[in-house]
Amino acid sequence: MKILHSSDPELKEVFNFSLAFAGAVKNYTLYPADHAIAKKHLLNFSRHLNKFLADYNTLRLDVEKNSLRYAGEIVYQGSAEENDIAFLLGRDGVQYLEFKKGIELWEMQSILKLINDHRILDEENDGDIVTALWEQEYPHIGYKAIDILTLDAPAINFSGFKVAPPPVATGREPADSVDDAFSEETGDFIDDGVDEVFEDGRGTAIEEEAAPSVALAITAKGNDLWVLSPLERYELEKMVAAEEQLDNTDNVIDILLIILVLQNDQQDFTATLDFLHDRFLHALTNQRFDAALKVLNNMLSMRGSCSRKKQWARPLFDNFLETVSRSESLRGPRRLLLDPETQAYSQQMEYLWRVLCLLSPAVLFTLGPLLPDVPSAKMRQALAGVIVHHAQRAPEILVEALPKFDEELCLRLLPIVRKMETTAGNRVFLAMALHESAVVRARAFGILEQRNQLDPLALFPLINDPDGHIREKILSVLSKQRNEQYEQQLLAYLQNGGNTIAEKERLLACYKALGRCGSKRSIPALREILTGGKLGKMFSRDAMYHKQGAAIALHELGAAEADQILKEGAAGILPDIRLACKKALGR
Repeated sequence: MKILHSSDPELKEVFNFSLAFAGAVKNYTLYPADHAIAKKHLLNFSRHLNKFLADYNTLRLDVEKNSLRYAGEIVYQGSAEENDIAFLLGRDGVQYLEFKKGIELWEMQSILKLINDHRILDEENDGDIVTALWEQEYPHIGYKAIDILTLDAPAINFSGFKVAPPPVATGREPADSVDDAFSEETGDFIDDGVDEVFEDGRGTAIEEEAAPSVALAITAKGNDLWVLSPLERYELEKMVAAEEQLDNTDNVIDILLIILVLQNDQQDFTATLDFLHDRFLHALTNQRFDAALKVLNNMLSMRGSCSRKKQWARPLFDNFLETVSRSESLRGPRRLLLDPETQAYSQQMEYLWRVLCLLSPAVLFTLGPLLPDVPSAKMRQALAGVIVHHAQRAPEILVEALPKFDEELCLRLLPIVRKMETTAGNRVFLAMALHESAVVRARAFGILEQRNQLDPLALFPLINDPDGHIREKILSVLSKQRNEQYEQQLLAYLQNGGNTIAEKERLLACYKALGRCGSKRSIPALREILTGGKLGKMFSRDAMYHKQGAAIALHELGAAEADQILKEGAAGILPDIRLACKKALGR
């Protein structure tokens, strides 16, 4: 263990973080997670933690009674209260909590909620912080729990005890009842002599041959307390396995849904929704998509049938859908979809597609970028169907998500967008026309051109497109009318980015378009381009092209002031200006 002094910067950072952690936990017990104060403390918690992890990679807090230690030093001293972080962790048997570099904000928010959800132990809350940590499996949060079962277990010496040997057969008839199965004198169990047949767990039948019965009397001979027959071991292992695999997800969800229907108090209603949120995520993580579908179907039905007195529940339902549609909530399905060994059309997968269709259209931000990495062709096809479903529901979300979609998905969406309402479809095509894929850009641009819906301001970045037809069409649309917005956009482009244009014809075409859409407002800037410039660059090729372009733009403006500048330049002594002005005037 490293030894730190109170003045050590590392210890000071941990001290500040511990206070921020404790403050965030306390405020999460007082305010909802979406409250401004709770958000403020979450960000403070995140800032201190990330600052420390940037230098030290991991931060481990050891938990003692009502206090937290780092490297043996107390960094936080709390009290026995149900909103105190040290008390809560110690009460539930957390030995230490460790944060690792790379931790994300959702993990911090989740652990604050987790601690708050389990701060009160009562009959309604059958879990604790350790159990919840085990269920969550945070990628950047580690912990160790005390084995509570061994804390106060007395040491028992069994060396003087043994199981009594099986009784000698007496020829008695099998007992008629449990009571008769014991000898009145010895208490020994009388074997009925019936052979047992069972399976060994691999489907192989095993016949038990003359297995000795287990005696209940304990004698002082030997070292074994109990001797189990193969059949008893098998039955015991089967019982343990059944207990470990017991899934009460359906029962819990059914009860919570019933409570939700009957609940008229907003605060209790919100608390029930929080429980359902946890069970929903648990179902997704454990591939119980049928249970997740049950939750969504019932909640959407309840949302649609809210009475007037219960209208406050609608935003809560909407918030639930938005939350479970985020990327961090879909980590389980995401892992499943990326698994090359997953069977695409198992029954649970059919439930998954239906679950994804019922989520908020915001799920497009997660599913769209995921599609190219799905290894199964059948699964990609099914997932694409989900994406198309949401694209039709919410074109505005599709527009925001499109930059993250690959070429294949965008081309698949083209015929779907064609069938959308015209205004919404045009918005999507505008976004596609700016996609990084040249094929997608060309297809979308062509559709907009056919519809006569080319917006030169929205599509202005295409002025640099490698496709000559697209560039020329944008400039052609800009040149059709005098427009102050077009003028400002083109002038700013020529002043700031025009030097990157290597081809003379492209540069002169931009200046010509500026002259045709511009006005007298551009004259001062064009005069500066024509007559200004440092002496060293005055006769360079690029400077000459810009001077020729400025002269063309001045001529296209058709203003008397602009023509006067050209006449003076044509009669001047500087050859590059004189030549540019004469060419513009047609001399």
